[in-house]
Amino acid sequence: MINGCGRTDFQDGDAGTLYDTITERLFRMPGETLVYPGHDYHGYWVSSIQQERSINPRLADKTREQFIAIMHELKLAKPRLIDQAVRANRLCGLSQAELRQG
Repeated sequence: MINGCGRTDFQDGDAGTLYDTITERLFRMPGETLVYPGHDYHGYWVSSIQQERSINPRLADKTREQFIAIMHELKLAKPRLIDQAVRANRLCGLSQAELRQG
């Protein structure tokens, strides 16, 4: 997400892993690399690695420990249809045989 990041309070979420992935993979890319959000809640449609490194309020100049604390303190409400969405997402990509096995 532009100037933010995905939630880590859902199944198997881990703020430390998210921080590591962003800083060790994405933030090592050239600053001019364009990135596009998976979700757009504010009318933003493109950012750059340098913009996210510089002004992302959850990540810019934050240590791993600070990021984890920020993510744990968000106290976000549970989305209304999350239980259905998680179940559907987990079924995506499974073969018919896997679906029959349950």
